[in-house]
Amino acid sequence: MGRTDRLLYRHADVLLIRATTAPERLAFPEDPDLYGAPETVLERTSEFLEQVWRLDDFRRAVEVASPVLSEAVREAIAGPLTDARQARRLVHSVASYLLRWQGRATPFGFFAGVAAARIGGEASVRWGNHHRAVIRADAEWMGGVVDRLERIPELLQRLPVVGNDSAFVRGDRLVIPGQAADSRPGESAPLQVSVRFTGPVRGAMELARRPLPYAHLAKALAANYPQASLVQIEALLTGLVKERFLLTSLRTPMTVPDALGHVCAQLTVAGADELPSLAPTAHELRFLQVELTRHDQVASPADAQSLRAAAADHMAAICDRAAQPLVVETRLDCDITVPEAVIREAETAASVLLRLTPYPFGHPRWKDFHLRFRQRYGVGAVVPVRDLVADAGLGLPADYLGSAQKTPPRPLTRRDETVLSLVQQAALDGAEEIVLTEATIQALAVGDPVEMLPPPRAELAFQLHTVSSEALRRGAFRLIVTGVPRVASSMAGRFAELLPEVDRQRVSRAYAAVSTDDPETLVAQLAFAPRRRRSENVTRTRQLLPLTIPLAEHRDPDHGNLIELGDLAVTADARQFHLLQLSTGRYVEPRVLHALEAGTVMPPLARFLAEITTARCAHYQAFDWGAAARLPYLPRLRHGRTVLAPARWLLNAADLAPRTAAKFAWDAALTAWRSRLRVPTAVVLCEVDLRLPLALDRPLHRALLRSRLDRTGNVELREAPSSADLAWVGRAHEFLLPLRLVRPRSIVDRPLIQPTPVRREADHLPGDSSRLHVRVHGHPDRQDDMLTGYLPRLFAGWDDPLLWWFTRHRDTTRPDSEQYLALYARLPSAGHYGAAASRVSARAGDLRSVGLVPGIEFAGYRPETGRYGHGPAMAAAEKVFAADSAAALAQIELALRTGIPAEAVTAASFIDLVCSYAAKAEEGLHRLTTELPQEHGRLDTALRDTTFRLADPGDGWAALRSQPGGDRILLAWERRKTELAAYREQLALQRNGPLSALRSLLHQHHVRALAVDPERERITNRLARAAALRLIARGSRTSS
Repeated sequence: MGRTDRLLYRHADVLLIRATTAPERLAFPEDPDLYGAPETVLERTSEFLEQVWRLDDFRRAVEVASPVLSEAVREAIAGPLTDARQARRLVHSVASYLLRWQGRATPFGFFAGVAAARIGGEASVRWGNHHRAVIRADAEWMGGVVDRLERIPELLQRLPVVGNDSAFVRGDRLVIPGQAADSRPGESAPLQVSVRFTGPVRGAMELARRPLPYAHLAKALAANYPQASLVQIEALLTGLVKERFLLTSLRTPMTVPDALGHVCAQLTVAGADELPSLAPTAHELRFLQVELTRHDQVASPADAQSLRAAAADHMAAICDRAAQPLVVETRLDCDITVPEAVIREAETAASVLLRLTPYPFGHPRWKDFHLRFRQRYGVGAVVPVRDLVADAGLGLPADYLGSAQKTPPRPLTRRDETVLSLVQQAALDGAEEIVLTEATIQALAVGDPVEMLPPPRAELAFQLHTVSSEALRRGAFRLIVTGVPRVASSMAGRFAELLPEVDRQRVSRAYAAVSTDDPETLVAQLAFAPRRRRSENVTRTRQLLPLTIPLAEHRDPDHGNLIELGDLAVTADARQFHLLQLSTGRYVEPRVLHALEAGTVMPPLARFLAEITTARCAHYQAFDWGAAARLPYLPRLRHGRTVLAPARWLLNAADLAPRTAAKFAWDAALTAWRSRLRVPTAVVLCEVDLRLPLALDRPLHRALLRSRLDRTGNVELREAPSSADLAWVGRAHEFLLPLRLVRPRSIVDRPLIQPTPVRREADHLPGDSSRLHVRVHGHPDRQDDMLTGYLPRLFAGWDDPLLWWFTRHRDTTRPDSEQYLALYARLPSAGHYGAAASRVSARAGDLRSVGLVPGIEFAGYRPETGRYGHGPAMAAAEKVFAADSAAALAQIELALRTGIPAEAVTAASFIDLVCSYAAKAEEGLHRLTTELPQEHGRLDTALRDTTFRLADPGDGWAALRSQPGGDRILLAWERRKTELAAYREQLALQRNGPLSALRSLLHQHHVRALAVDPERERITNRLARAAALRLIARGSRTSS
């Protein structure tokens, strides 16, 4: 397989550059002495601050980023400093911002911005000095304004309200995910908020399913509950508005970039000018909106500065909740063209990172959730999202906020051993880097790469290191991977508003990439408010996709571009999850267009929807060092011309001199540590989201390092680029490249005619059910003995014979979990449950008395309607289960009596099953060869020959009939054939292709006849497939 064949991703015709606005050649002041005599510290600090503050662009950036720090600096310059400790803190803060401006590319106010770059053509770069600032109202400030407006009774009466679509009932409470409180802007929202689900609350929420004026809602609710006074109605509704059970039209949808403009428009619609108490505020807000718009259009930096200052003062007078009421984003003045060779290198890097993932089949939390989904509901079940994540469903995946599940500790794996070996060898060799070859990649890869499902889209952020355009043309460049965003996020969408329309359209098309070639799949933008108010500055992203999935937003569901939460359900096949739109049966792939932190700031429901469709895809992430991650030193990791991970050092405070040590002693300890671990002069200090470039030969930079180390106890340092590395681009930067799959997967069968959601009431609870479910515990090696000699007696001797079947249970993801037999019986009615359970318990005592089982337990029963159909189809399927169980028992007895390998007998049964289930035997054989995977490698020839002999239906299955008990097997197969035909007829009424259940029928037969054993099932599948191919070939020769 060549290098091109291993390329999983191609660029999506979008390339963004994020870069600092700091000029290429900037004269920085000398480092002040922060450890001398107090008077010297104060004098040097004042000089340093005065020189720094003369840098107009830097001063302007700090004024926007931190008004508090800006004011402190002005005061320090205006008046003499008197406190040396305060002076040091002030220098540390200013120096941190200065270094951030010089060396960090993440867009932030005036410090760094974004622009579109071009892909292909002659390499070129041009930087101008006319970067353009775009401003809007800060989210905290907007929250305070809306909060105050909603408390004005005269206005509230005129505002449309709508019920929160995330609300659900639990017990006697109505619950919604917590919303960020406008009165506590710096805090995260509570996980949930609830109110008693009284009749009036129910009535209000039902009336507000569609937007309607608050006054109309109050009037209608009063009419429905005449016993309640108007005061009570008002108190109820204002409380629901305050807690966000009801959302007013002032709550701006997250796909509207201009929240202030939206609020002004809503005030106009509500006739705010007609209300004396509100008209002045409405006028001020509209004037402010005009001024903000005008700012973005002026060409003069001085004029823009004046407009910003006036707007900030005006905003503070309206609402003083936010320290900085303006959000500033910068559109860079640059033209950059990056050659195709660089893009190909980035595409290769992303593909290699995916191949190196420790989780090729999804994160462990999602593997567990998928397993629990299949165990609880069955493959193919369609479960509404609300029901699935509720306490009565599966709840949220492990480690989600509010989840009861926790991911178990990560075990040491073969991959960890390989990584540790590579790191140790590099250390022994004194090598600065590990170079990945194809052989190394294959050694690090987990699982079968053929089975891996790549996510439909990805992004890669990287620095481009080269000295000139000529060097680029020669291929003399290096990429440094700086960011690997989660698949369920994006670093591009937030800045689409800053791009020209043509580039904005390219970004939009990049998000539309899907994982399959199914033209019916819908791609929708997921819109939701974060759990922290200020984070709205990051998540507010314009509408880039034609469809939206809004969560807890004021929207009109009748608009055709919305997919409501209540219209979404989850289904799963054996490999992955799908999100379905119930009203159309079409697959939905949500997109999150920003990079909001998922663990604590993203609402759990939003995170669930964002991750579900790629949950079992290979986990795309930065290189995972696994068990080596906490080593003091990790070398650089390189593949080709790409550094996948820079060299990294962990520095603990205990590695250096004590905190109270003098400066010279601490510096000496740092020098010794650097020498021992070969730490370069230029490094980047990494702390959560902080990236601070440091030069360890400079006193001020060492002081910053010491300050961070004193505060946190440990820091991470990474190698930093040199000035030569950044020579071509000319400054600190990173490129962002959205990617899409080279070859989307072919869509599997879409068997549903119309999806039928699983209802909670479909569960049969023990004690009041027409289905009896008995779990029989015991040693797994004795299960065949129990099945053939004892368990059928549990259901024998009834006046009316019971329909009963069995299966085996084993959690293959948890080797230490208990295995048991699961027996099911269909009772005449739920009223017979008690007597049936008593009778089975009495007979189970015989098993315990002979030492076969420690006991039994009764459990609930959930029909797997997603896998086998519902209603009449499910009833017919249960008859198939019973007939298949009888066939499995006969096969087990034959294998025990004759010593014939059970795999061969079961493979022969597979052949009969597919021929009986399909309309024609030949169709069934062909379907089996497509349903079962093609395997390679050595196969026991004696076992294969035995299978070929038994799996030959010629002359009435003569070979099988000749065996002791063969006639009983054939009689059981004949009964199964009758039930399969009836089941196929019923399932065809519910699905386009009734053969969609074939793989499940084969799997369950293997479980009954042999075991829950993936390796044995792989062998059986291979034998059955080989036998089917042999029969197909023989049939072709006969027909010709």
